[in-house]
Amino acid sequence: MIKFFHILLFIGVFGLSHNVFAQSEFCKGFEEGYKIVKGDMVLVPLCPLEPLTPLGSNPYREGIKEGMKAAAN
Repeated sequence: MIKFFHILLFIGVFGLSHNVFAQSEFCKGFEEGYKIVKGDMVLVPLCPLEPLTPLGSNPYREGIKEGMKAAAN
């Protein structure tokens, strides 16, 4: 039973760490959009929560728009 618990714990931690450290397309776009306005030598703030993607767009494009909006403020 304990060995089974350790295996489940390992799988859960590995899956969680993969999701935490994997950068989404939205966040990549956010970083790119922020740097378009502020320049390459800037500290980019944390990526906001990803909103629903409108039809005809993609998460990366929406991230660029949000990054540019954040940098302009």
